[in-house]
Amino acid sequence: MTTLLTTLSERKDEFSSHLALAKAMEERLFEGDLVSIGETALTVRHLRTIKSGLIVHLYNIVEALMSRTIEEVGVAVKSFTPNTWSTNTLKEWLRFNASIGLDGNEESRLAVVHKAALKLLQIDPINDLKFKKPSGTWSDKVIMKFSQRLNIRFDLTPEIATKIQKNAKYGDKTPLEFLADRRNAIAHGRRSFEDGAADLSLTDIQELADVTIEYMEHAISAFQTFVDEKRYLAVSP
Repeated sequence: MTTLLTTLSERKDEFSSHLALAKAMEERLFEGDLVSIGETALTVRHLRTIKSGLIVHLYNIVEALMSRTIEEVGVAVKSFTPNTWSTNTLKEWLRFNASIGLDGNEESRLAVVHKAALKLLQIDPINDLKFKKPSGTWSDKVIMKFSQRLNIRFDLTPEIATKIQKNAKYGDKTPLEFLADRRNAIAHGRRSFEDGAADLSLTDIQELADVTIEYMEHAISAFQTFVDEKRYLAVSP
């Protein structure tokens, strides 16, 4: 999982370069300079579209990293047989593999649970091990829910804990909840790309990116410690 912090750093640099481009474009437009690409004269409408792209890009960083984090936790856990797992680890494995909440009749649900039970009786590690993401778009609340399910120690510094609290400027949502909601509005068409971030300045987007990246650094570190210390086992070595 150490590669995840490297990946986050790379994604952060990538986002920063795109934000810098938007700032340069905004400055030129503000000064009244003509900005063109070929025969196309760039306008505020193009800048507004770029701002929406930055919001989607920032959310994609969160989603990509959490998807990989779940995969990496699964890779670590599957190296050990189920009888060594902690209760929380077992419950999370069952949440996906026993398909809790599965639709269908009693017999079909029983068949799925029975298949999962047979895997648990094996003496060898389970090779196709997967965990289930909590429902909802990734945000600090969803990340926290998943960490609590696995009993991951998620100690935030007072500074970052304050930064991710609900805020009036984010519609009484946390910054990451706001990011997830705004990304969904753009991605699902409730807001057009031109209007998706029209109410946000580039400074607003920079601030949102800063707290998001900082929070993700804490989150990944918490999952990293969980894996390194093998806290997914009933008795850590």
